[in-house]
Amino acid sequence: MDEQKQWQLFLSGDEQALSSIFRTYHDDLFNYGMKLAGNTEIVKDAIQEMFLKLWKNRKSLSETSKIKPYLLKALRRHIEDCLSIYNRYYFTDKPLLEFEVQISTEDFIINEQVTEENQKKVLEVLSKLSPRQREAIYLRFFENLEFENIALIMDTNVQSVRNTLHRAMQTLREMMILEAFILLIGERCLFPYS
Repeated sequence: MDEQKQWQLFLSGDEQALSSIFRTYHDDLFNYGMKLAGNTEIVKDAIQEMFLKLWKNRKSLSETSKIKPYLLKALRRHIEDCLSIYNRYYFTDKPLLEFEVQISTEDFIINEQVTEENQKKVLEVLSKLSPRQREAIYLRFFENLEFENIALIMDTNVQSVRNTLHRAMQTLREMMILEAFILLIGERCLFPYS
């Protein structure tokens, strides 16, 4: 069944469609949520609450032919709200939990050609990129999303996504680790940021 038909069934109140959407996208949502919040309980709760809210408000939701980006965007907003409430609850000037993508060695397809030293160097440089750059890299290279979908999720325009990815790749190149990064992400990189 195509995504648009499945979404229409969900909007019309079909519980099997809801269950199918949940099962199909849960792992991607969880992985993205963990990149954003880094807290298992917050992410699990956010996914559950997001689906409950979507079900409750399904009659007022818009049509979509791309469910995954739609859900990733909804989860992103929900986690932002959860972290804001969590940090306000603890009355601290510095947020206890940050909202930014963290990339680890588990995210990479480890290639024998890449030394452990290069892996560490890539992760070190990625950690120095801006949160938006890391998020764009994660969505493009690890979730394999198109620019239009990344723009939707990050609530920006396609050109801004292209620019963000271009600047991130320039930084990697300037720090002379672009080759190691390409080896780490494997076949997913054939100048996809241009």
